[in-house]
Amino acid sequence: MVGYEYGGPVDCNVELDLTSLRGKTAIVTGGAKGLGQAYALALVNAGSTVIIADLDKSAGQSFAAQHSSQLYFVHCNVLIWEDQVRLFAEAARLSPSGKIHHVIANAGIFKADEVYSYSEQLSEPNLITTDVNVKGTLFTTKLAMHYFIKQNGTTPSLSQEDTSLVIISSGAGIYDCIRMPEYCASKWAVRGIMHGLRRTAHFYGSRVNMISPYYVETTVLPKKVYEYIRGKGIDFATLEDAGQCLLRLLSDPAINGHSLFIAPRKWAPRGYMDLDLEDTEGTALLKEIQIEQMISEPVDSGLFPEVRLYM
Repeated sequence: MVGYEYGGPVDCNVELDLTSLRGKTAIVTGGAKGLGQAYALALVNAGSTVIIADLDKSAGQSFAAQHSSQLYFVHCNVLIWEDQVRLFAEAARLSPSGKIHHVIANAGIFKADEVYSYSEQLSEPNLITTDVNVKGTLFTTKLAMHYFIKQNGTTPSLSQEDTSLVIISSGAGIYDCIRMPEYCASKWAVRGIMHGLRRTAHFYGSRVNMISPYYVETTVLPKKVYEYIRGKGIDFATLEDAGQCLLRLLSDPAINGHSLFIAPRKWAPRGYMDLDLEDTEGTALLKEIQIEQMISEPVDSGLFPEVRLYM
């Protein structure tokens, strides 16, 4: 495994070779419905063992029952640290190899934005969207790192087994989405997780990538909302293409530090594309700024250097 190097956008029009995913074990948080279910199903069809985590016990058990030999459900609230600890321990127990290879931090919510509101009586806004989308994802990230380091150590070598973390952002983490500052902030924040990890993940044989879905009809919003959006002439991306997008990232060990956008077929022949927005070294000036940004904490100091400026 090599460190992060920008080599241009990911080619999203290639045929997928999924042989590397057979026999592997993956965790999908928020995996009982919608996009999470699409990610889990794509992994099952690729030959992986999948452990889904969700608050919706009925939906999770029903989905797992349809794929009883490969897919398992763990009831989990991603905001409760102990729940996620139990999830990862159970995933390792259920894994045919005893290892966890891929983690998809998908759990997230969208609620009415109390930051973007006004009333004569001022009150503290409920920031549950931030809690779930950011704090929950950070818990998942911490546990993924822990297991990957435990499995692979911290010295890069050919004996390390490919592992990866995929963080789920949104089109709202890329483009202006008006009147929803909290949700946008939460999805921009998870981009920061990817940027904060992608240059050091190789020390423990891992990769970190991100998926940003456009409009996809799920259970996040009421059906009438999707009907209204379609009525405005908006084309939707599909759940099936979302699953293939995930497989593109997981099946290629050379992909690290990239973000793929799940898009309508009118924009992307396979329903996903690399918008090439995550490069911080695209010009001489940008590269100079990026190098100086890291000069006090250089990558080659190792995963956990003895002297750290910020610790």
